[in-house]
Amino acid sequence: MPKIDFNVKRDVLDLMIGGEKISYCYQCGICNDVCPVSQRWGSRYNPRDTVLFSALGYKETLFLAIKRDPFILWGCTACETCDEKCPSEIPITEIICYLKNAAVAAGLTPEFYPESARTIRDNGMAIPVQPAINKRREKLGIGLPPNIPVDEVKAIMEATGINKVLGKKEEKEEGTA
Repeated sequence: MPKIDFNVKRDVLDLMIGGEKISYCYQCGICNDVCPVSQRWGSRYNPRDTVLFSALGYKETLFLAIKRDPFILWGCTACETCDEKCPSEIPITEIICYLKNAAVAAGLTPEFYPESARTIRDNGMAIPVQPAINKRREKLGIGLPPNIPVDEVKAIMEATGINKVLGKKEEKEEGTA
């Protein structure tokens, strides 16, 4: 029998109670049917199961599955297609974002996550603009991209606590190097 984490259950159910409307997931599967990631990857990514496990408070079971395959959670691109089509108006993307934050706090981040976050911290964007891209932009007459205020990005990352997560990952990487 899976262990129930009542804090996760309460938090997820609180997300389902928005304003005056109480949403109840009756497992129709529309979220899974319309999800572009699920369509591409099949059973490997299933937002319906993620919502069910989190609403039941099965955090430990869900996190064990995420340890085996981070894509179970991190496959979500936050496109919100599931939110738009859900007949019960469950905030599925919000629930998955909540779970991603809980996973980060538990140290369950996929390998790419810390590196991507460092790139954003250091450059203000996930994919830094290369000279070749700037040349193409100029050739197309669309000008150079705006300068990203990297100091503001760093301040936001500091305020949200992501630097602490990155610090832990950087310490582990230095210890194994």
